[in-house]
Amino acid sequence: MSSPSSPTSPILASPSPAPWFPMLKKSYTKNFLYTDDPVYISMANIKRSGDVSMHCLQFLSFLEDDPRFLHFPLAMNDNLLMGDIKSDPNARLSWTMPKSKEYYKLTGRFYIASAPIQVTRFPPPRVTNELSAQEFWEKERQKQWKALDDKARAMFTWPSRGEMPKADKVAFTCQSLKHTVPDPRKKTDETQVVHDIAMDNFCLLVYKVSEVEYLDYTSFPPKRTVYTLKDSRWIAKEANP
Repeated sequence: MSSPSSPTSPILASPSPAPWFPMLKKSYTKNFLYTDDPVYISMANIKRSGDVSMHCLQFLSFLEDDPRFLHFPLAMNDNLLMGDIKSDPNARLSWTMPKSKEYYKLTGRFYIASAPIQVTRFPPPRVTNELSAQEFWEKERQKQWKALDDKARAMFTWPSRGEMPKADKVAFTCQSLKHTVPDPRKKTDETQVVHDIAMDNFCLLVYKVSEVEYLDYTSFPPKRTVYTLKDSRWIAKEANP
């Protein structure tokens, strides 16, 4: 989330209902809802150098208020992913549903909802008329933070992912971090300090979908449909399998 000095968040136009979302939600339920394993989605965009950037993003949730938005975790100190998002926030996601034999290719744009003390170049747009963009996305960020397990929270105390050489073992000492509530009776609470540092490092990587390519290969020939958002309306077209 941006501070007051950051660029003003754009106001989100109300689109027509997303016809692809019930299918995607049903596919997710069939394939991943009842597993404890993390769900990863492949992402690709273009680096400043012109090379293709590829990452595996851990899926957190859909946004209840607007199905066009997907949530992923992002560390403020993740220089690799943060750098690639800043170089080009437009990206494609590839999501395979192996159990139901379906495939989704998503086209859209990334936004970053960070802690209020942080400043990011791409604050998410306004979703509702009741709350400002800053208030809405900070509530979402806190909600997703509370939903993380203790080990996932601890990872936001670690050094930047993927960098070499690997940091000393002491940098990964924190391996479990419970969600804590400040105790006003204590002037200094080390557990609370570590928790707050980790939470300030935690961002929501918000992806807004503008096009969906859906492939259903349960039949032969397979069925391919492309959903495109144009002038706040979703247009569906059949495509060759």
